[in-house]
Amino acid sequence: MSPDTRLETEDLQRHLGGIRQLLSERRDAPELRARLDALHPADIAYMLEALPPGERLALWDLVKADRDGEILVEVSEAVRESLIEAMDSKELVAAAETLEADELADIAADLPPGVIAEVVQALPAGERERLRAALSYPEGTVGALMDFDHVAVREDVTLEAVTRYLRRMDELPDHTDQLFVVDREQVLRGTLPLARLIVSDLELE
Repeated sequence: MSPDTRLETEDLQRHLGGIRQLLSERRDAPELRARLDALHPADIAYMLEALPPGERLALWDLVKADRDGEILVEVSEAVRESLIEAMDSKELVAAAETLEADELADIAADLPPGVIAEVVQALPAGERERLRAALSYPEGTVGALMDFDHVAVREDVTLEAVTRYLRRMDELPDHTDQLFVVDREQVLRGTLPLARLIVSDLELE
């Protein structure tokens, strides 16, 4: 059986039962990883959706990092959000970078703006255009108003944190003179001129 082959429903249920038993016994991580390695990403997604939150995250931790992206595409939105919350920015960027533009578009709305910005900036021009074409953002969201050569930051972070974030970037996109400020839903709340970072230590309002 290869990861390209989907399981029949009966086989899938049997695998799920075996995996739950191993998880409950808190042992045989190598066996669990081997089972997951042999499964199609959609089958792993099914299992993640079927498990309660605690078991779901335990299973997610056993998935190979290079498969995170393809599985995030397959799971439901609610489960995807719970998995993304359990990942740090570095893990999310690595997962997103394994995806094709159309796949990335499917999960872009669930990813933090900083992650999307970093991934987009690393895309070749052709892939960036494919992503731009694939995305369909609702009116009023940052994606509808920005081009992908801009940087978005959350409204609930301090200017000091924004400055640290920008310094970690190799370089800013060309012609960047302001940042987009977004809320947790990625709705645009305003802009932040870069000049303000130089003269102010106040928190973003």
